[in-house]
Amino acid sequence: MWDTFLPIGKEGPFLTALPGFLVIGAARAGTTALHSYLNQHPEIFMPALKEPNFFAYEGQNLDCKGPGADYINNSITDLSDYQALYASAPETSVRGDASPLYLFEPHAPKNIYKHIPDARFVVVLRNPIDQAFSHYLYAVKQAIEVETDFTKALALEDERLAAGWQPLFGYSSFPLYAEQLSRYFEKFPREQFLIRTYEDFRTDPDVLLTDIYQHIGVAADFHADMSAKPNAGGIPKNQAFQEFLMKPNAITRAIGLVVPEKTRHRIRDRLSARNLTKAPEIPSEARAILHERLDPEIRRLETLLDRDFSHWRA
Repeated sequence: MWDTFLPIGKEGPFLTALPGFLVIGAARAGTTALHSYLNQHPEIFMPALKEPNFFAYEGQNLDCKGPGADYINNSITDLSDYQALYASAPETSVRGDASPLYLFEPHAPKNIYKHIPDARFVVVLRNPIDQAFSHYLYAVKQAIEVETDFTKALALEDERLAAGWQPLFGYSSFPLYAEQLSRYFEKFPREQFLIRTYEDFRTDPDVLLTDIYQHIGVAADFHADMSAKPNAGGIPKNQAFQEFLMKPNAITRAIGLVVPEKTRHRIRDRLSARNLTKAPEIPSEARAILHERLDPEIRRLETLLDRDFSHWRA
């Protein structure tokens, strides 16, 4: 079950104005790097906008609250706007979209099925306990998480989500993979899914990329340049400098008047990477909380995928 997939070529959904394959997650499991590496393949087209989130929020009037709300509110919700992302794609290219919220958002499977029922899916799952902590560290890096104690941040989940904050802040409710994949399996045949783990990606990314190439029907002998590590994890050495980089201020607004947005973000991300140091270990109290909340979901995932994830529960 785990290794079953059916390669297909560049017909059917790949010749429409919509993508033929979707990297649907999981968040903090290498999707940014995958977007970059897949985009190097001469037969693959990935839009410059990573995470358009269209199938998660199609037709919705978005009004997310709290820190980092723009990430949700700026999602593409109109079909014509989404199709425009692929306007420059070569006619015979295999088009892709990498949006981890597709795994999380309940409406995504039915929206995808409505538009591209033959889509191929790429899923990279990460130990949900590690994923929750990585999501927290990412929020700290982006200067949208003000709580310096992860255990306290876990205690604030329900309050924040009830206030309409973006789903990232539900650190332990975000990586419910069995529940999320079950929604997809109700609509799509399992041979449309390539499911791997973050450990697979870290151990041998070339093998994972080859599997993806075969799954979506492009030449499998291409080797991407993986020297860059986009969106690497870590914590800021200097929090004040990190907030200066990530939050709007008079200096960055002035720079924005003369420097294109894409260039600004590239410079910001490079400076941010230099300001990062190695991520700490999960606090023992927080790890215990996450085990209590997520162990049952890991067991359900083992049953759903017929695979042993006991090392995630250890």
